Amino acid sequence: MVPEVKTILYTTALGSHTRPVFRFTVGLAKQLNARIILLHVVEPLSNSVRFLIDSYLQPEAAEHLHHASSQDLLEKIHKRMEAFCKEELDATLEQTEVISEVRVVSGMACEVILYEADRHNADMIVMGTHTGSGMQTDLLGSTARRVTHLSKRPVLIVPVNDSTSQEWAKPLI
Repeated sequence: MVPEVKTILYTTALGSHTRPVFRFTVGLAKQLNARIILLHVVEPLSNSVRFLIDSYLQPEAAEHLHHASSQDLLEKIHKRMEAFCKEELDATLEQTEVISEVRVVSGMACEVILYEADRHNADMIVMGTHTGSGMQTDLLGSTARRVTHLSKRPVLIVPVNDSTSQEWAKPLI
């Protein structure tokens, strides 16, 4: 018996190769009658960058800058999602039943992905990995590899190489 998949956590690094991965995820969700939670993880600033910011900005200004950039990123993702939904699904984001939530979370990618999968009780994690980088032995990116090894739930890796990326020339997110 195949387990029922009702919630898919789709993770994206917002690279130019993500459109085919997202298109695949939407198609899968439609076939399974599942909903998608889109997740983008923002890596924390390094200590040296934090030191520079703290050296030149007052704490309130630094916090405002961080909050504003997070809001800008979330708005950018929503705009890209709107464009994708219009082009691919002929609907607005609100009219699209398959996408239930868009999340931008700060932290270490692997830890956040696994936490969010648990938090939303996702039945599956879908993520892309860019292949053909010249390192033939390194088939998965480090985040995809860690998530695959540590996850308690199925992880579907969608490989994307340069020829697949060219099929969908317009970057989504």
